[in-house]
Amino acid sequence: MRAISLVNRIEFEFTGNVVRNALCLGDIDNDGCIELIIGNETGDIAIFKGKDKVQVISKHTLICCVAVGDILNQNKNSLVVITADGWCYIYEVPTKDLSESNNEDFDEVDGQMHSSSNTDAPASSSESTNTQKSTKNVESPDKMQVVCIHVQRIPANVKNILLGDIDGDGAVEMVLGLTDRVVRSYKWMGNTHKPANLTEANLPIEPTDKLLGKFVAMNKWECANQIGSITLHHTWDGLPSLLIAQPGGTFMRIKCFTDDISAQPSVNSDLSNSNSSQGESGIPGSVDYQFLGLTRMRNQNISTEILGDFKNSHRKDSGKGKPYAVATLDGTIMLVQDEVILWAFAVDHQIFALTKLDITGNGSDDIVACCWDGQTYILDQDKNVISFPLDEPVQAFESGYYHLKGNDEPVTCFVYVTFKNTIILYYDIPIKDIMCKKFEPNVEKLSELFIEEKGSKENAEEHIKSLDKKTRKELVEYLLYNVKS
Repeated sequence: MRAISLVNRIEFEFTGNVVRNALCLGDIDNDGCIELIIGNETGDIAIFKGKDKVQVISKHTLICCVAVGDILNQNKNSLVVITADGWCYIYEVPTKDLSESNNEDFDEVDGQMHSSSNTDAPASSSESTNTQKSTKNVESPDKMQVVCIHVQRIPANVKNILLGDIDGDGAVEMVLGLTDRVVRSYKWMGNTHKPANLTEANLPIEPTDKLLGKFVAMNKWECANQIGSITLHHTWDGLPSLLIAQPGGTFMRIKCFTDDISAQPSVNSDLSNSNSSQGESGIPGSVDYQFLGLTRMRNQNISTEILGDFKNSHRKDSGKGKPYAVATLDGTIMLVQDEVILWAFAVDHQIFALTKLDITGNGSDDIVACCWDGQTYILDQDKNVISFPLDEPVQAFESGYYHLKGNDEPVTCFVYVTFKNTIILYYDIPIKDIMCKKFEPNVEKLSELFIEEKGSKENAEEHIKSLDKKTRKELVEYLLYNVKS
């Protein structure tokens, strides 16, 4: 294993503690450029675009999860924010006409968003200060201005979020993992009488769930132990399944599917109450536990991370599923395919974050595992390993692609949230090949030194080939350090 040194980096200032899943990379404003979004324990959400902080959204409670995706199933991305006390917010970039004509702040009343003019808000009222959502642009208002379009009460103590099509119906669902060992899935049900666009809705004069729709609780699963992470994985025939990490290197696999999509509940039905248990078994499926046969990973006190759907452009295994990775806090990383361990790798650091990224650009995903002390391991699917020592403790980590400029191509990046109120973003990771190759001197080049002595180029090459490896290495070192051009 070799170590690398990264040079290209950006540092952002951001105060407050950050939990593991309150950090993500995504295109919020749907302009084709990827932004960085992060939330802290005091309820501040910062949006970074390029090398600037473009917006800060404050006056929330503890941010436990943020995610970007097409959760409204309208072929555009939205920002989903989950707070620890059980509120789900959806943010979007509104139309230009709306952002110019409606200069208002938002008040939260009984879980709904209502408009409130700045001139009408009592300046000395502490209650108004606590409930008011304030947003501001740090750099330029023309760059980005996301606003809240929906807020809804959900169960408290959420720790994981996943946006994806978990039942194969073509629509994106929201999956939440809770600290009480429960996993819930929600589907967005749009209002059939909603306005054509946000400008016509005159947001947020009316309660937003009546204008746009709301999340409907679809499924509820209870795990045997504490949830580590949740990932979406597809089998060889393309069927989706949820993999939920459990302590000791085990995980629960949930296969959910729909036979009749038209039988799904609508927003106006009785199932629209997300606090009730009705409708939580409306999607049939199957649940099973997987126990990986590795003795080192059988400690039930060790938390587990799991990540699925690894792309591999080199492996042509027909009839086999995609690989997935499993990592434990005590430092074990495994690559698994069809419940068969392809390989296992052990490190001397505590792993808390597991991500994937095609760093080398060869079409195959690489495993990126980050430890609490900042040590980062990059493994390809052939078990070749390199490491990067940050030498600074971190509280959150993410890897992916990031746009430094709007017209440029996205670059690979590592994002570290440190305990010193800074975000360190290393970009354009200079790794072309993870495999470590032995140095072999060029026989043809070395033979040129002996052509005059041996009489011909062929004899000189034969002389070099007859030398042992140690002599060749000493000859190259002599040329590097003693021969001057």
